[in-house]
Amino acid sequence: MPGTDGADGGKQPVRRGKNVRGLRTRQVLLEAALSCFSEYGYAGTRVSDIVFRAGVSQGNFYRHFQSKTEVFLESLRPSLEELTASTRRGAVGDGVDLDTMIALTTSYLTSYTRNRHILRVMREAAATSSEDRFAELWLEQRGSYVERTARWLRRLHHQGRIEEVDFDLLADVLGSAIEQTAYVHIGLPAEAPRPERIRELAVAVATVWHRSLPILEESEGAGSSAAAVATR
Repeated sequence: MPGTDGADGGKQPVRRGKNVRGLRTRQVLLEAALSCFSEYGYAGTRVSDIVFRAGVSQGNFYRHFQSKTEVFLESLRPSLEELTASTRRGAVGDGVDLDTMIALTTSYLTSYTRNRHILRVMREAAATSSEDRFAELWLEQRGSYVERTARWLRRLHHQGRIEEVDFDLLADVLGSAIEQTAYVHIGLPAEAPRPERIRELAVAVATVWHRSLPILEESEGAGSSAAAVATR
């Protein structure tokens, strides 16, 4: 039977049940923390709120997390990973046509909608909290998106498809457009947007992106349906 060596050279059984219970308790705490932060904000959430919602003791909380800050950062991780995955170009490649940009923007805004409460709290905590880690995390997440966009712009330039410009600055401006749209129109309202509203926002942002690119020659024409929507 798998185990660890005891003091007498024998095997001590691994307490698998305890490990499973510990992982389950940790997950319950993370889910409760996510719910509390989304409802009360970072400043308004107390450890006592989290443990009450999780149905565990404060002692149990501190066996898994050192502080409210740690559980907040940990509860953010899945949302940030999903948001990052939503903007990977993958199968669409380096297309610069409007249809492709609308599809990618819709993917981002849909992911933001699913995680809108905690993403709003992260941004607000970064701006108001004395915890430097929140601002660092927000800037890191934003910087990663801008950096990937700048690399995409440079690829387009190397392919002879767009003029040479300040790619880092353009990526920053384009990133700000989608980021602010998501925060104002999805993160702040009391109700989540319906799919048709997400589509409307995606078309507006994608059109700004499309018109901002210093395109020399489009190898992929914009789809007529997307163009029709964009000009309504």
